[in-house]
Parts: sequence; structure tokens; C-alpha cells
Amino acid sequence: MTEEYIYQNTVQPTWIDNNNHMHDAQYYAVFSDAVAGFFASLGFSREYRQSQEVTMFTIEAHISFLKELILDEAFYIKVHIYNYDAKRVHLFLNMYNNQDEHNATYEVMMMGVSNQQRKSMNFPEPIQAKIKAYFDQQQLFETPKQLGHVIGIPQK
Repeated sequence: MTEEYIYQNTVQPTWIDNNNHMHDAQYYAVFSDAVAGFFASLGFSREYRQSQEVTMFTIEAHISFLKELILDEAFYIKVHIYNYDAKRVHLFLNMYNNQDEHNATYEVMMMGVSNQQRKSMNFPEPIQAKIKAYFDQQQLFETPKQLGHVIGIPQK
């Protein structure tokens, strides 16, 4: 059984913007680090990818900001695999503060890419097996309203 991956961190002084909370661009960096850590936990680390023909790229991403984070506030991120195939993984990440308040969500599509040809390709079989194992053992996932969210101003 694959253990649930949880990324943990604390808001750093350099992450604070003019509104005195975590800068929006920093959310992308933190979520990107969480995704990299998640894949490393499955054995698809930076070092492994450099030794193989395949790496991975982000091909689409979306953040929803739900509650601000402030300086020195601790937070954690849980990773859920929403869907996958041989060369793509659709992830949904939830960020929470230490009071378990929902701070943000991150939906991202990752794709296996050839290091040489720079075109899509399948993940290595051992990585595909670990993605499947994580998917199969993860807790039930109630579809959040942010999943597949389209930006727009509601029409009256």
C-alpha cells in the first residue's frame, strides 16, 4: 500500500506581497514543489528522470484561492490523483492551514515528455505501476467545485 503524500511548509518572509499575505505567484511555486515531491515519493525523482529518457512537464494548471496565508503560517498540501493514463496524470491538490481550513486548490495536468525529442511519451512501467497503486489506495474523493472550473463572470 502506498502512503498518502503530504507536503508541509511555512510561509516565508520573502513570500509576502504588498497585501501582507502570501504572494499569488508563490502559490504556484509551492504547489509545483508539492507535485515534484509527490512524484519523487513514487520514485520519479529529478535524479531518476535525468537518468531516463523521460521527464515530465506541466501542460495545464489552475489555482483557486480560498483563504489567505500570512507570514510564518504553517500549511500542508494533500495530493489526489483524479485520473491518469500511460503518459498523463491529472492531479488535484488541496492546501490547508494547521487549523484545517481550506486555503487553496491546484488542479494540474502532468505529462511524460522525452528528454531527447521533447515530445510526449509514456511514463516508465515502474512509475505507471506506482501511479496506479497510489490511485487505487487513495481515500474516496468527493469532486470539489473547483475541479474543471472555468473562469468567468456569472451572467445575470
